[in-house]
Amino acid sequence: MKPEPEALRDWMPMRFYFRESLPFVDWCYMADQRFTHPFFSDTIRQRTALPFNVLFRHQTPIEFLGELSEKNETIAPTGFIFHMSRCGSTLVAQMFAALAANIVISEAPPIDAIIGSTDVERGTWLRWMLGALARKRTGREKNLFVKFDSWNTIELDFIRRVFPDVPWIFLYRNPIEVIVSHMRQRGSQMVPGAMEAILPGVSFSEALQMPPEEYCAKILARFCAAALDHANDANALLVNYDQLPGAVTDIIASHFGVSFTPDELDQINETGRFDAKTPQMFFESDAARKRTDASDAVRQAAANWLDPLYGELENKRLNISK
Repeated sequence: MKPEPEALRDWMPMRFYFRESLPFVDWCYMADQRFTHPFFSDTIRQRTALPFNVLFRHQTPIEFLGELSEKNETIAPTGFIFHMSRCGSTLVAQMFAALAANIVISEAPPIDAIIGSTDVERGTWLRWMLGALARKRTGREKNLFVKFDSWNTIELDFIRRVFPDVPWIFLYRNPIEVIVSHMRQRGSQMVPGAMEAILPGVSFSEALQMPPEEYCAKILARFCAAALDHANDANALLVNYDQLPGAVTDIIASHFGVSFTPDELDQINETGRFDAKTPQMFFESDAARKRTDASDAVRQAAANWLDPLYGELENKRLNISK
C-alpha cells in the first residue's frame, strides 16, 4: 500500500531502480539527520545500519515523488557543482554543508541512476528527485546545492534543459595532478567496463589493452570538453582548484546568489581548513608532490589529451581571447 506523503516526512529517497520495467524508489529514514558526510552514500550507509532502517523499509513508484513535490514545501536548486574529478568539488560541498541552512546533495546514486536512464521521462524524474531531496524538514533550510558525479558533466546539455535557470560551476585542476590521483586509487569511472559508453567508440577489449594513464586522460578529456561546450552559458562559472578554498565564499557564493553572515563565514571557513574526505585531518595541498611523483606515462597522457583543454579552460576563466 502506498504511504501518505506526510508519513515520509523524515524519509529520503536513497535508490532509484526498475522493477519489471517500472521505475521505483527505495527510502531511508533520516530522522533529523542532514547530509553532512563527504558523499550522499556515506550518510545513507550510516543510516541504513541502524536497527530501524534494517527492519522497516518503504518502496514507492517514482510518481510518488511528484506527489511529494506538490504537497511539501521544497527549495529550488540554488547552484549545481560539476567537476573534472579529484579537483576540490568535495571541499566546496563540505564547506556549504557546514551550515544548517544549506541542503547539500553530493554525488547521489539515485540522481546518477536517473541521469543514466534512457527513458523519455528522465527529465521529470530528475525534477521530482531533487524536489524530494530538497523538502523543508526543519524550517531552517534556504538553499539547495547539488554536487554531481564527474561523469554527469557529459550530460550537461540534458541537465541544463531540465534546469535552465540554475547557476552552475565547473571545477578543474592541473591534469597531471588529477591523473596521478587516479593512478593511486582509480575512481569507478576510470575502471574499464564499470560504466558503459563513457568512451564512445572504444570497446571493452580495447579499453583493457589501453595504458591506464591514457584511458584516464581520455575520460577526463570528455568531461573537460563537455564543460567547454557550455562555458559560454550565462549561468556558468569556471573555477580552478588553485582558487580554493577562498573561492567558495567569494566568487562561487556570488555566482550562486547567496551571502553569509560573519558567523556563517567563520563556520564555512573553519570547515575549509580540514581535508574534505577525511575531515578529522587538516588540509595540506599535495599538488607539488603529485607533480613530482608523476610518471613519464602520466605526463605523456596529460600532454596528448588534456593540456590543450586545460589551456582552453584557463583562457575562458581568465577571459583571454586568442
